[in-house]
Amino acid sequence: MSAHTPFSDLKEAEYRLAQAVAPFVPDMGLNRGSVEAGAQALNMDEGLRDLIAPNGASDIAAILWRGHDAALDDAVVDGLKIREKIAHLLNLRLDAAATDERLARRLMGFFALPHHAALFHRLLWATADSIWRLAGDKALDENHYSKRIIVCGILSTALMTRLSQGRDAQLDQIRRNIESVMAYEKFKANLPAKPEEVVLDLAQTLGRLRFGHEAPL
Repeated sequence: MSAHTPFSDLKEAEYRLAQAVAPFVPDMGLNRGSVEAGAQALNMDEGLRDLIAPNGASDIAAILWRGHDAALDDAVVDGLKIREKIAHLLNLRLDAAATDERLARRLMGFFALPHHAALFHRLLWATADSIWRLAGDKALDENHYSKRIIVCGILSTALMTRLSQGRDAQLDQIRRNIESVMAYEKFKANLPAKPEEVVLDLAQTLGRLRFGHEAPL
């Protein structure tokens, strides 16, 4: 048997294992078998494999997803309007995910399983947060969360559009989604009260009616 492949550090070993597993995923799926096949192809011993991926395929899925996030690291958005920044970053991230469409389909199929939903939501949220931060967003109020929820929705649906209809459809969907969001924000800005403020006031009123004082939030 060949000697174990040396790694400079655990981070490199993590990356190398995910990349070794990836070629097996389109045909085998993302599972224990493909993880073991990748480790064997890399001559990685079981101890290191289990240290990197104690949860098996779930950990490899997360590493692959975050690897696509790395495409955002060198993004240049200076001089762009906020909507242009978000669109550019979304398309950059989606292009990275669709580099290997067979792998991307398997990865999304893995995340679509109910018991992987929590993992997918955490990864999706982290990606959306990175996109907003790179776009220069520093909001810490309720908009911090609503903005990320919006980008999570656009990113997940646009990725499925890319895999089923191609890049032009992806670009068009993101453009339309962002235009719809901007139209809503403009509409909301002209309201006498923000929708979230109305909900908060309603909760406080119901709390007073039920308990005689404002319900804790």
